[in-house]
Amino acid sequence: MNDQCPTCRHYRALREQAKQAGDYSKATDYEVLRRRHPTHAVYVPRQAGGRRA
Repeated sequence: MNDQCPTCRHYRALREQAKQAGDYSKATDYEVLRRRHPTHAVYVPRQAGGRRA
């Protein structure tokens, strides 16, 4: 986690706001955006047998 990056801090704040509002789907979306942030990309492999949308 990069505490110096303003984009990461912004996504983290939005995630916390969504959690406080009870919107865990949106909170998850913000966490995914933070993790996929271009300068802090994290590869999260798909699990075998996972459902597709």
